[in-house]
Amino acid sequence: MATTPVSNTPLTFACWFNTTNTTDAQVLMCVNAASSPNRIVMRAVGDLAGDPIRISAVGTTGSGASADTTSGYSSGVWTHACGVVTSSTSRTAYINGGSSATNTTNVAVSGIIQASIGVQRYNLFPSGQLFFNGSIAEVGIWNAALTAAEIASLAQGMTCDKIRPQSLVFYAPLVRELIDQKAALAITNNNGATVANHPRIYP
Repeated sequence: MATTPVSNTPLTFACWFNTTNTTDAQVLMCVNAASSPNRIVMRAVGDLAGDPIRISAVGTTGSGASADTTSGYSSGVWTHACGVVTSSTSRTAYINGGSSATNTTNVAVSGIIQASIGVQRYNLFPSGQLFFNGSIAEVGIWNAALTAAEIASLAQGMTCDKIRPQSLVFYAPLVRELIDQKAALAITNNNGATVANHPRIYP
């Protein structure tokens, strides 16, 4: 996306992903500034013991803080990831609706103008953009901090447009086509991604 549907906290990221890579850190979703380190990013952290989901905030100085789930993902399995950033002093990561962990380090993020799926894009790392290897579906961004109960519903198979729709600012199922169904934002395919069906997850 050339622009972002959310520029600051609170925000919630959510998506389903399936990857065979459990050895590298891979970006699932990111919002960032154009010319500074400021960003909020959700990753599948395969290079950390336990392979958790991580939600991170990085400020102007490049210093940041992260929350990691207490359990991890497996190779070749559809997994639900969610990151909630309530404020500059609260960020929580979830995997499959649970195993949550919260970090309360004070990190202020500003200047957010870009958003991306499956890659972290900003000018400090032009040659190391951490592209995701696998499939991503049911991508949602809310300009609110979803509750644990709402996140559990997403992980049970509820689609993003059924969870707090008044706060949902971006929704792309990424099933069969690359279209944002909520914010009318253009999705640019920058790395030759292909679109495919995925098994529906029912509650």
